[in-house]
Amino acid sequence: MQLLQVSPNFANVITLLKEYQQHYPTIFALAMDVLPIQASAVPCERVFSSAKETMAPRRSRIAPNLMEALQLLKFTLRNGGSLDFTSGLGYKDELHEMENGESEQHKVPEDITSFVKSLSQLAR
Repeated sequence: MQLLQVSPNFANVITLLKEYQQHYPTIFALAMDVLPIQASAVPCERVFSSAKETMAPRRSRIAPNLMEALQLLKFTLRNGGSLDFTSGLGYKDELHEMENGESEQHKVPEDITSFVKSLSQLAR
């Protein structure tokens, strides 16, 4: 078995591996799989800590899609994002909707049976 002789001039591991790629293809492939992995698991641990805060024992029945939405909401708020619950509720917006006939409440459905089915599906 021949050992790899490395000169002290090789500061970059990837350059060294590329030079010896033909001689050691298995080691090269393994190194290309392993080297991109982050040395620190801190970002990953933060995600799980944040999820643990959300998924308290009293909230053990949160559905996965709701859990994802809550985590995204927390991320947005922590990074300076904001929520605007009054957007579109001004009288000018309502007037615009009424003038253009965009209000869903005043639309008459063409097929009443399909309309009732769609309402029952929304209720589920």
